[in-house]
Order: sequence, then structure tokens, then C-alpha cells
Amino acid sequence: MNENLTYSSKLHPVAAYCLLFLIFSSTFRVFATLPLESLHQMLSTICIVFLCIFYVFNLILNFRDSRITRLDILMWVFILVNFFAAYQGHVVFRQPYYYGIMAQRSVLLSLSGILLITLLNHGWISIRQVERTFLILSLTLLVIFFFFFLFVNPLKFVDAEFVAYSPIRGYRYRFQFALVIMLLFYSLFKISHENKSRFYIVVGLILVYLVAFLQSRTTLVVLAFTILIYFIRNFTMKEKIRNALLYGGIACIAIALFFSLGYTSLFDKYQILYQNVFNVFLGESPDEASSAVRYMEFNIALDYITKNPFLGNGFISNQWNGGWHEILGYFYPVDIGILGNIFVFGIIGTLIIYLPYYYSLSLSREVHSSHVFFKTVEYMLLFFFLSMFFSAVNIRDSSSIMFLVCLLYYFRYYYRPGNEMLPEENIQHLMT
Repeated sequence: MNENLTYSSKLHPVAAYCLLFLIFSSTFRVFATLPLESLHQMLSTICIVFLCIFYVFNLILNFRDSRITRLDILMWVFILVNFFAAYQGHVVFRQPYYYGIMAQRSVLLSLSGILLITLLNHGWISIRQVERTFLILSLTLLVIFFFFFLFVNPLKFVDAEFVAYSPIRGYRYRFQFALVIMLLFYSLFKISHENKSRFYIVVGLILVYLVAFLQSRTTLVVLAFTILIYFIRNFTMKEKIRNALLYGGIACIAIALFFSLGYTSLFDKYQILYQNVFNVFLGESPDEASSAVRYMEFNIALDYITKNPFLGNGFISNQWNGGWHEILGYFYPVDIGILGNIFVFGIIGTLIIYLPYYYSLSLSREVHSSHVFFKTVEYMLLFFFLSMFFSAVNIRDSSSIMFLVCLLYYFRYYYRPGNEMLPEENIQHLMT
């Protein structure tokens, strides 16, 4: 396919950006943790129906042309594992299968990644438009998050899913911040790869949001590990020493300044929060509510895992008899990381849930590109991978994970600088 044909078939920019906005907002559940729950439910339902119809027709064409890829097989397995958890919920807790499927239906939003690849391959949209949509949407979300934290009292939404309370941190918002984490990686890579100094402002704002407002121990630890891995992999020893001295010095000066001005309450909070985690590892009883709850959830999960270690205990919908809370008390598998995954999916299912990361690793190793958006996708997947050891993010973010895998697939097989389509003679490499 020549370049003229590719670009003559592009969608009108307005249509392209509107479509990409819908794809990103539904796949990353943007409206689910804002005061727009009804909009999220309506949008996700429409998108799921449309994606299923699209994928069935796409699959028929691929079967006809014998073009079933490894990505298709991975997608089927990933979706089936999640639906099998609905079946196990019926076997173990007698939940009607319908409730389990409906509770897991958002996994079908993973098909948006296949739709995106199709749109890109036909030249209807460009990867540059995908990148711009992500940038605009994530910046908009960052502004919205700051607005809520600064000007809207969370007590107005005390019964909403996106407001949490703890004795140490008080009431705080818990928005769906995956796109903001992606924006942090994107901004860091813009600085390190393209010397775009204006992105320092974005990095600073996101760090303030994460540290001062979100106050999530898991997020900060995983983020630190992810950035450290990037730092080790992508800088020479001279650059490592220089950057460590520069940014480490800035951080030390900032901390010293806060202490000298008497702004120590935030540091006191983090000292207590991380001390409680440390106490749990030492086998001591934590004295902070959220740590104590997780300690209790660990014990509940272990009891059930011993009964169903390989196939798991399934997933329970909040719409059925009060959900987990009515069955096991305060218990949410997402809180306890890999143990929560083993509780829901079993050892076999958990291993399968990790397959997208193994596949992504093989894809990223075959791509030699400094494209900032590619690096962003790569390290966002690493962030999700590390997060799953501490918090079972895949239970709520499965569609986001597979969407990113599909983007990596595009960069591996289709993307070429200056020409977003592979030459026709390379198409056979996409087959299995």
C-alpha cells in the first residue's frame, strides 16, 4: 500500500479524535471514578456491544484469509480466564453465572486494542493522532484531579467509590489515574530523549499530585522501582552519577526546606504509613486501619486458597447479595496483590493472567526505537506488572493492560518512522 493511498483514506481529524477519545475513555475507565458513573456505565455498555460486533466480523475475515495472529490467541485466552472466574464464583459461592459475567464484562473492552490496530493499519488514523489524544486527555484529567483536590470537599461524595477514608490520611479522592502515570512517563521521556524542558512542569505537577494528594504507598513504591529500572537501562554510568547528584540534591534541598519551614505533617504521615507496612512484614500487628485490614484480608485469602489452589474461588459481583462484603466481611481481592489474583483465578489462572507481560517483553525486545510514545507504553506495562504484586490492578484495569499490549504489537509489526504501514511483502510475518 503506497503512502498516498494510506493518507487519502484517513478519517476527518474531528471524527478521528472523537473516536480516539471514546476508545481511551472507555478502555481506561476514565469516567468510572468521577461523578459520572451513569455516563461510564452507558458508554462502556455501548462500547462493549460495538467492539464485540466489530471483532466477530473482523474474526470472520481473518479466518477466511487464514490470518489469526498470536495476539488474537492471547486475547481469547485472557478473556476466557476472566470469564472462568465467573464460573468459579458460581461453583464456590453459588453466585448465578450471569452476575459473574456481568461483573467481568469490562474485560471485553480489551478488544479496543484490536480496533485501534485495525484503524491504524487501514490508515484511517495515525499513531501521531493516538499520541496526541492520550496527551490531551491525560493533561485534562490532571487538571480535573487538581481542581477536585483543591476546591471540592470529598465529603460531598463520601459514599462514592472514588472517595476513601483512613484515620491517617483522612478523606481523599481515588481517581482512575493510570493515564496520569502514563503522562508522567511520557513527560520524563520527553525530557530525557528530546530535551523538552517544558515537560518539567508536568512532571512537577504530577509528583505533587501523587505525593501530597493521592498518598498511595503502593503507587509511589512501584513508580520508584519502574523509574529506577529505566534509569539503569537507559543511561551511561557518567549520566547516572550526574543525574543522581543533580536530582538527588534537588530532592534533599526541597525536603530540608519543608522541614525548616515546619511543614512536616506530610512526612509524619508517610513515616507512619510505611512503618505499618514494615511491621506487617515483621509479623507484628499493624496499628493503622488500612494495614490492619489488609492483614485480615491476607488471612481470609489464604484460607480459601488452600481449598481451591489451582482453579481459584472466582469473582463475586457487588450486585449479588452485597458482594464480597456480605460473604466474607471486609474483603476485596484487589487489595492484596498477587495473593488476591491467586484467590480469584487460582495458580493456573494467575500464570495465564501474566502471559500478556511475557508477550510484551518479547515484543519490546524486538523493537529498537526511541519513539517516546513507544517507551511510554513499554514502561506503563512494566508499572502494571510490578503493581500486580502489591495490588491486583488487573481485576479493574484488564482492558487497559491489553490495550497497551496491542499498541506494543503495532510498534513491533507495523510502525516505521515516516511510514506507518509495513510494506505489503512483510505482511506474512504477522501470521502464525
